Amino acid sequence: MALAATKGQPPKLRSLDPKDILATLDLTKPGLEAANKAKQAGDRLGALRHLLAHYRKQFPLPDAKRRLKARTRKAADGVVKHIFQWGPYEPADYGKDVNWEWDPRGDIEWVADVYRFCWVNSLAAAYRATRNEKYAQAFVELTTDWIAKHPLEQHTRTHYKYRHWRGFAWLDIQTGIRADRLCLAFPSLVHAEAFTPEFLGILLASLHDHQVKTERLPMGKVHNKAVFEQRGFAHVAATFPEFADAPRWMKLALTRTRPNLLAQTTPDGVQREWSFGYHLGVLRDATNIMGWAKAMGAPVPKNYRERVRAMYDYVFAVATPDLGGPMFGDASRPIALTKRRRQWPLYHTLMAATELLGDPKYAARARLDRAALPDTKSYAFAQAGMYVLRNDWGPRQIHLGLHCSPPAISGHDQPDNGTFELYAHGRWLMPDTGFYTYGHDAKARRWHRQSRVHQTLTLDGKDTRSNGRLLLAALEGRSQFARDGQTGDGRAARWHTAPDLDALVVENESYKGLTHRRSVWFVDKRFFVLLDEAIGNAKGALDLHFQLAPGPARLQKSQHWATTGFDDTNVLVWAAPDAPVTMEEETGWFAWKYGHRTPRRAFRFRHAKPAPAAFLTVLFPYKGTDKPQVAAALPRDFVVGASRVELRVEVDGHTWLPGRDLDGRKAWCQTTSTTPKPQ
Repeated sequence: MALAATKGQPPKLRSLDPKDILATLDLTKPGLEAANKAKQAGDRLGALRHLLAHYRKQFPLPDAKRRLKARTRKAADGVVKHIFQWGPYEPADYGKDVNWEWDPRGDIEWVADVYRFCWVNSLAAAYRATRNEKYAQAFVELTTDWIAKHPLEQHTRTHYKYRHWRGFAWLDIQTGIRADRLCLAFPSLVHAEAFTPEFLGILLASLHDHQVKTERLPMGKVHNKAVFEQRGFAHVAATFPEFADAPRWMKLALTRTRPNLLAQTTPDGVQREWSFGYHLGVLRDATNIMGWAKAMGAPVPKNYRERVRAMYDYVFAVATPDLGGPMFGDASRPIALTKRRRQWPLYHTLMAATELLGDPKYAARARLDRAALPDTKSYAFAQAGMYVLRNDWGPRQIHLGLHCSPPAISGHDQPDNGTFELYAHGRWLMPDTGFYTYGHDAKARRWHRQSRVHQTLTLDGKDTRSNGRLLLAALEGRSQFARDGQTGDGRAARWHTAPDLDALVVENESYKGLTHRRSVWFVDKRFFVLLDEAIGNAKGALDLHFQLAPGPARLQKSQHWATTGFDDTNVLVWAAPDAPVTMEEETGWFAWKYGHRTPRRAFRFRHAKPAPAAFLTVLFPYKGTDKPQVAAALPRDFVVGASRVELRVEVDGHTWLPGRDLDGRKAWCQTTSTTPKPQ
């Protein structure tokens, strides 16, 4: 409950005594007659006993026991002994008397996730699969212990180590995720003998504390955490409608989530932290809140529903060939996949989108049902600065995802505008560097966030500013998202149709006195031509950086080219032998998962001249081990920063003339050779 606040001060909060829990419940609903009768008679435990029976009937356990994964069983058995594990670290024994603040591995994320009850998931799964009471007993014991040691009166208590977080245990994201996980575990664990009426009262009182904290002291910022917080708030209302305030809580959750969702996503459906994991998390929570609200009779505004659809459209469009998400910013992606598509990362998200929105294209993307997929394969989300160029829908496609965004709303983005990832013919060839860690290695986190370890242009190796915009998107066919596309100057993006060409031109105000303009032509839907212009008069060394996938590679510095060295599929990164650049190898790392990274080959082209200057590069993904023969050069009359440019590129005896005209808002690629194109 909340006490009256002093004027200008936040309200003082106080935990609800479990003895008073019945005062917060409306037991007049059908099916609760016995519980209500006991309540009216002043029989608290009797009312809770009947309420417990009601919940066991409401959430029946499946008759058949489920198979329990060995990893989950091991984790649950550890929790029973107060041994917790999170992330890439070794387990830690918390001992008989659990100190919830302990930081055994020097990572704030470990402490935060223990506070978020990450350990509940394995206990619930283990009990559901085995019906072994030891898992439920551990849940009751640990939850009771946590509640006793964290009364709501201490919601401002500072962690002994992470002092910059005021009220660490009751932070918005901790409170929301903890409440959500308790709601997810409840339908299974409520059936255990260890789950007594007395414990039900303790748990319900604590969940009421969570609701009071979130209602009275919400995050109040446009951020993913604000939506995560409201997910827990809404989930409690949906799971426990017996709370008298549940209908009001649900309406409040929707009222708070709608403006926050609209503010933290672009009209074309991208979460403004430009990090795919947070996009997916906000979308999941917004979708769940929408479903719970609808089930409880709270009307969902049209613009809320439309934004959810736009966010699913973004997932549909940018999903990688292996049904993962782009790795830009603080994002990760599995590198080892089974042959079963239904086990790929975004399979179930896409399937759920079809069920929710009634549109078969999402399931078609998940199942690779080509007949139901749109002809348009390349997409531009101009307001977000996210782009994808591809020539097919399947796992053998050539796929280039590019990031050049306006400023993000948090620090989960990286200063890497203009960077890209390249996949082709069943293999990642140039993936993003990844973020590696949040908390345990500050030096390594800073390393992964540098501009110079991404595929973009730098000045003296310093980090760039993030202020990206779209100048031109010339994609095959008119994108279904074009109605929302805007260029950086506010004019509607013009979509140019060319059957054998996709092209993008983006800019970033990278430094004071220097703008990086990157033009990309996806020629013949087979290879890429990059023109990188350093526009301005800022002095310093200009470097264009590239990183290859982990594995064998060959760098020919004197000839200005590099290739991967795989047996099946490779990529050639090529600059002209006589280009005014030097090629130098750099340190490279690839981090695909939190706390996991591996070395890789990386290099840079350093321009012989200061700005204004330009780099011309060809990226050619190819099957087999025989690299293509490439020739290209900037025209003699080329002017850095000019609106119009036309290039000449030769590959294996075939000639293309890619060009662009920014004033005319068009791009093209003519061919002058009659030599049959290589297959």
